[in-house]
Amino acid sequence: GTEYPRFRAADGTAEATGLADASIGLVSAAQAFHWFDTDAVRGEWKRILAPGGRVLVFWNSRLLDASPFLRGYEQLLLEFGTDYSAVAERYQTDEQMREWFAGGLQAIGYFSNVQMLDFDALKGRLLSSSYAPTAGQPKHDAMLAALRTLFDQHAVDGNVAFEYQTRAFLGTLD
Repeated sequence: GTEYPRFRAADGTAEATGLADASIGLVSAAQAFHWFDTDAVRGEWKRILAPGGRVLVFWNSRLLDASPFLRGYEQLLLEFGTDYSAVAERYQTDEQMREWFAGGLQAIGYFSNVQMLDFDALKGRLLSSSYAPTAGQPKHDAMLAALRTLFDQHAVDGNVAFEYQTRAFLGTLD
């Protein structure tokens, strides 16, 4: 469009962007890094970054034990999630990110992040998770019934507080 004349969409993946060598000043990934082949992506991003270019990777880590609601939600995922433990274990630790940046890590930031969710938003958030059984799968209906019970037990003024810590990592790949 004409509103952003310098914007150009490119067909590619994190590991194979199709972008030119040394053409990018900042590569950023939000809430997806744990799905990437981190060895391949490091090489690709190093290739496309201009000298002095930086990488910013960040995601929301749900607080598992910050409230009775969040403890109950974690139990619900453990009980009904199809491959929840395997997906949860994919998120990188701070130490793994230090290793990935290989000495180029310049900053780590931690930020509180709270979403106030009504039941429909909570249900949508759960059903958008890769580990939630979908309609027709075993445990789907039971999971939604358990979610309704959990929500009804903990909602205040029609909402529950879904608390996260946003973790951000900034550095170079030189």
